[in-house]
Amino acid sequence: MLVASVVTMLAFLAWLTVARLPWLTGVVLVALTLVAVASISLAAVVPRAAVEARLLLFLGVAVTLLVAGETQRRKLADSGDDDRAGRRWPYRMAVGLALFVALACIPAAAWDFNDDGFVPSARDLGPLPGGLAVRGAGDDSECGTGRCAVSYALVGQPGESAEQVTRRMWNHLVSNGWPEPDGGRSCRPAGWLLDTRETCVEISTAEDGARLTLEGGRPYPRFVGASSQPS
Repeated sequence: MLVASVVTMLAFLAWLTVARLPWLTGVVLVALTLVAVASISLAAVVPRAAVEARLLLFLGVAVTLLVAGETQRRKLADSGDDDRAGRRWPYRMAVGLALFVALACIPAAAWDFNDDGFVPSARDLGPLPGGLAVRGAGDDSECGTGRCAVSYALVGQPGESAEQVTRRMWNHLVSNGWPEPDGGRSCRPAGWLLDTRETCVEISTAEDGARLTLEGGRPYPRFVGASSQPS
């Protein structure tokens, strides 16, 4: 929300340096506000769409300023007013930076971080049901080619077996949108459209109890294909 507010405010201030038509300035203000609201709403409704929300923000700002500038130019030309009062460089800089971020920086960053693993947070599991808890500070983490993993001890109520703890945990995850486990493992997208990485949960049982592992990174088909290539 803060980023959207700051970006649209700076864009509006840049527009004021070239604004000549009061009614068009009002339209620009409304349009920039709608762009900010759309970006914030997308991030709120689809939390995985953080990258796409930023892209919508900067692209919307650039398009708004470009359309407004062209509209004003035509209106002034039609009226025979060739005066171009106002400093142009802030306006041009705002348009250029917005286009650069939207069309170059964000796609390039998305392409780059799609090759990198990340350590998922235990908060991704949602509030755990009563009697279930993950123990450990998440220090037991490691990263390989395109994926990172972190492990926690999964504990239940006193006297509850590791199998019972595992079953309750899977019921909780499935009820919160995770796919049904396949071989003790479940994965779902970490991002939306540009971020193609995934978050995976794996629960194993042993004599000393249940253990939960979180993995984050490239989807397995791409990961396996990359790791099988000769170096």
